[in-house]
Amino acid sequence: MNTERWQRLKNIFEEAVEKDDSGRAAFVEKECQDDPDLKKEVEALLARHDNDSFLEKPAFRALSELLDDEMEDLPENKQLGPYTITGKIGRGGMGIVYQAYDKRLDRRVAIKMLSKYFVKDTQQRERLKREARAAARLSHPGIATVYSLEEFEGDLFIISEYVSGRTLREVLNGPPLSMETRLKIALKIGRALESAHEQGIVHRDLKPENIMLADNGNIKILDFGLARIREGDQNEADAHLTRTGMFLGTPAYASPEQLLGSEVDFRTDIFSFGVLLYELVSGKHPFGSGDSIATIARILEGELPDFDKTDPPIPGNLEAVIRRCLRKRPEERYPDIQTLLGELEFVGNTQSTLPNPSLSSGETVPTEHPRLHPLWWWQFHQAVAGFGYYGMLYPQWRVKGWLGGIEGSLLFFPLLIAVGIAANLRLHLWFTSRFYIAELAHQRHKVYRWIRGADWLFVTVLAITAIRIHTMHAIIATLLMAVAIGSLVAFSLIEPTTTRAALDKDA
Repeated sequence: MNTERWQRLKNIFEEAVEKDDSGRAAFVEKECQDDPDLKKEVEALLARHDNDSFLEKPAFRALSELLDDEMEDLPENKQLGPYTITGKIGRGGMGIVYQAYDKRLDRRVAIKMLSKYFVKDTQQRERLKREARAAARLSHPGIATVYSLEEFEGDLFIISEYVSGRTLREVLNGPPLSMETRLKIALKIGRALESAHEQGIVHRDLKPENIMLADNGNIKILDFGLARIREGDQNEADAHLTRTGMFLGTPAYASPEQLLGSEVDFRTDIFSFGVLLYELVSGKHPFGSGDSIATIARILEGELPDFDKTDPPIPGNLEAVIRRCLRKRPEERYPDIQTLLGELEFVGNTQSTLPNPSLSSGETVPTEHPRLHPLWWWQFHQAVAGFGYYGMLYPQWRVKGWLGGIEGSLLFFPLLIAVGIAANLRLHLWFTSRFYIAELAHQRHKVYRWIRGADWLFVTVLAITAIRIHTMHAIIATLLMAVAIGSLVAFSLIEPTTTRAALDKDA
């Protein structure tokens, strides 16, 4: 939304608020008759106004001040200390980015001149300097290095690594990418974000314009110079510099708590990552495009879009991951980026062909390796083991009849218990991997000991039974012993390998 449009929106809204209900609708219709989109934004603004005084919320106030902040472009060859401006890269809500030459170190750098909104008082300046120093300590191949935050002629400038390449926005607007490639991009972004979180840094402005696909093929996250230090990582002397209520970021990619000026932590980035992930795989923003009032209102109060209506629909297991990222309440999202990435990696392994959102419905882009994926073998193993365990109840029931009495019962009922636990839980994991992927990592951790204990009980009972009846029923005894040995090999050697290949490939 440009300044002229924002001003028109504010003027119409302010006049409409003063009118009674009967005259308000007619006034809005008349003023917006040439712009249906503007009408929708005014109506959304009025609806929110009727519910609460939302214009006092930091996001809306910040948006207004940012748009009203007319920053003049720096001329080419402008000298800022040791830096010579060589060109303009782009303009955003938080400032203008230039390419410059650092004559001291003979290198190109990116310089971001911050909007005066962020530096209008001493406390904010000191806070930004402190957090820029923290961001400068980040070291990861997926993060553009922040060199310094400097002041020239009364303005603050963030000096950072210059990355040659294309923004993710440019990539998404270009030739179609396969879903596999999109998910790989998301994972690379997530890994870089994970490194920042491990060092106590929250980005707060994750969006396609801040992701660069470098000419060398690497992915770089930009703009960590305005990142936030986690409260627990601040020293006591600096804690007072952090101001709840100050909005930093891009409203269309901000979390609800960020828009409301509440305290933010790593889960704020997880929400933004969810918006980015939805846009990556569907080609559309989940709450609408731009930084309009309507988009912000949908982030704060609106329901998530119907995933089935994307073209093509987002796969169900990926939908579950995105939905959890985009929960309104931080405590309902993933607790950390590591858990999110583990499940996203699993999603990337679930199919050998995935839909491409840039193609027409029904078309797919095959992966480079059309063979059966390790995940398929893992699911196959769980299903075969589950039903195979149940199949062994019949010969054991026959043994119970042959031996009779207490001995027959002591060999049958322990096997029944083992089968009931191991088979049901394996089939439970199979179902979860197919239809509720977001819960798989948690469920695996939860049931692992139960399954392994039941496996050992199953093998032990079968082996004892085979030894007991080998002189009476040699064929059945051979079958039981073969199944016992095969099951031991399967759960102790084969299953760990297929699990690592399908689910824990980075382990």
